[in-house]
Amino acid sequence: MADHLCRPCQKLSFDRLQSTQPEDLSDEDGRLIKRTLSPDLLESCDLCNFFARATRYYTGDCKEYLNADGVPEISLRLGRWSRRTPCLRDDHDLVILIEKQDAEKEKAGSRLIEPDRIDYSLLRGWFSECEDGYMRDYSKYDIDNLRVIDCGDVGDGEQEPRLVSWASVGKQLDGNPPEYVALSYVWGAAPGGLPTLAVNSTIPGPLPKVISDAIVVVRNLGARYLWVDRYCIPQGDNDERERQIHAMGQIYQSAKFTIIAAAGDGPDHGLPGVTTTRRLPHPFINIQNHTLTLIPQPDGYIHHTKWATRGWTLQEGFLSSRRLVFTDHQVFYECQCIQAVEALVGTYWHPYSYSSRELWFHVFAGDTSKRKGRGRPGFHYVEQLHGFIENYMTRDLTDANDGLNAFRGILQHAEQNSRTPIHEVCGLPIYVPEYLGTPNNNSAIAISLSWKMSDLRRRPEFPSWTWIGWRSVKRTGGGSFYLGTDERWYSSADSKHYITSVDVAFRDGRVIQWSDFDGRGDRGKVFEKSSMPGMSELPQSLLVTGWLFDLTVVAVGDPGDELATTEFYTVEIREQYRRPMSFGVEREHLMPFFPANSDGNRKHTFTCLLLAEVDKSNDRSTLVFLVLRPVLQAEALVQTFERLDCWTLTSSTPIVQVDGTTMKAGDCVFKNDALVLQ
Repeated sequence: MADHLCRPCQKLSFDRLQSTQPEDLSDEDGRLIKRTLSPDLLESCDLCNFFARATRYYTGDCKEYLNADGVPEISLRLGRWSRRTPCLRDDHDLVILIEKQDAEKEKAGSRLIEPDRIDYSLLRGWFSECEDGYMRDYSKYDIDNLRVIDCGDVGDGEQEPRLVSWASVGKQLDGNPPEYVALSYVWGAAPGGLPTLAVNSTIPGPLPKVISDAIVVVRNLGARYLWVDRYCIPQGDNDERERQIHAMGQIYQSAKFTIIAAAGDGPDHGLPGVTTTRRLPHPFINIQNHTLTLIPQPDGYIHHTKWATRGWTLQEGFLSSRRLVFTDHQVFYECQCIQAVEALVGTYWHPYSYSSRELWFHVFAGDTSKRKGRGRPGFHYVEQLHGFIENYMTRDLTDANDGLNAFRGILQHAEQNSRTPIHEVCGLPIYVPEYLGTPNNNSAIAISLSWKMSDLRRRPEFPSWTWIGWRSVKRTGGGSFYLGTDERWYSSADSKHYITSVDVAFRDGRVIQWSDFDGRGDRGKVFEKSSMPGMSELPQSLLVTGWLFDLTVVAVGDPGDELATTEFYTVEIREQYRRPMSFGVEREHLMPFFPANSDGNRKHTFTCLLLAEVDKSNDRSTLVFLVLRPVLQAEALVQTFERLDCWTLTSSTPIVQVDGTTMKAGDCVFKNDALVLQ
């Protein structure tokens, strides 16, 4: 009970807030509650102290609420959670329910959470509602040599978990096919010397706490089998290990549900509330015969966890049919038809609909994955896949060589489920020419190579021409992933693509022709080989014939200075036109290109590869091109480059053909030549 209140909080009448529509109240009566949460106020006012605890719920601090003096401020506006239940909201996804303490239990909107116990009957109810409703089935794949952990039944006591072959597991007692549960968690520091386990062997202890807790959850929810990458992927057989890693997307799709360990920074934190890891107190307060309870927004909460920063977990969460998410405060549930939160009574249907309350949260589909109806969120448009790429590029990997494998499941899902025909070559999405309205394979590769994003750092384990070869250095507030050849130019009659032939060279030495000068080639063979498991099957470089030109970039100020503006000269006929342009790569990557000259200028001439000319008219056109960095190769017959960036530039005159090997646009000269793009 709140015994101590500051003067403004003493004026609040929660009976009136409960019974009066917000529009009928003045700000002074509680329609708008604004507080500066100084340390003295937190000691003297229980309600303000509750508000302060609520601001720290998502991140453990209140940085988002600090004013210019470094003191947290909160501004809550009265609204309605339901017809009977008022709530307070702010602009940071904070929602506080206001409920009378004598309300009937079945009419209550919230429930208090026990810090050291999970109510498994509640969790089982979520699953039952899902299975009895619209999601009785989910995607299942036949995965060769799949192995799982046999956790035993609840009645088996302390039976030691053992590794079994999934093919040897018979039907369940009810005659239905067997099902397994998957675990998604943060590995933490790379474990040294993982054991090579034989089928039917006991899992050696001690187990990481998150895995032993997951076994407890599996048993208590009436399941028996658990898939965990640490033990179920063979470690001693490299070929089989590659095949299992390649199939991880299908493994998560085929699981009955996935336990997501979104608490802590590693595998030893455990699942809060299951055994010895206690949950943090959930913010609530009793005041004036009312209970105020913080209702978390799961998408905002999970976004701030360590789990949401890891590369592998993006596809693990998205591809799972059902997710049981354990956080430091409570358990969340989400499938394709309902959502549930332990602190809330009831479940919420239709997570993809656009009604204000039903669109409460959706953690795993991504902001760009909207759809109509029920079922797994689909890839209906190119931008939806780009949204996942953008998210993934900000995430961390323990082993950078996993860059493609950790996203391959999403690429496979996009290829199988998109309305837009999508393939991939080393992670680079290839949009089928027939869909784009482009005439040949050369146009398709030109469009795909025009991807753009900002704040990038090189990932040398993969080629520079694919986004997999880069990562974003900004976790939040970075740029968007998009194509330099904007979608409106795909099938535009006033656009033209300038790649003339491409061969794809693989790491094992094999070379496959993607396209010849007529745009014909063996793209199907390229797709097939690129999609095979193993790093040796991946493309390494592209042998491209196209149109090269030089572009001089003048840096104004010091490129190492965050406030610096980089400008470049365009290829205007009427005059040299200066236009500010920012690089997509991080500043440190640019500094070697711009040493100060004797006259104080900082400039560099880049070799560029023309991809497309778009928005073409009589007096202007827009050029889309790759900015390249030369790579020294001993005794190379063809000059080798890495991609540095993709730019668009407006020319005051369109491109005109001079002869078979030369084109011009103003003072800019394009030469037809071959290069290797690594």
